[in-house]
Amino acid sequence: MSMIERIRTRRDANRRARAIEHALRSANSPAVREEILVIAQRHVG
Repeated sequence: MSMIERIRTRRDANRRARAIEHALRSANSPAVREEILVIAQRHVG
């Protein structure tokens, strides 16, 4: 893997993590938070 690919992969992961954190903060119920975490885990794993 080239250095550019590593940087791009890391940047995408950071962007995804920020999006997940934003969604969790704006979720208005525990059920919605659980659903976001399940979806996030599915994409990471």
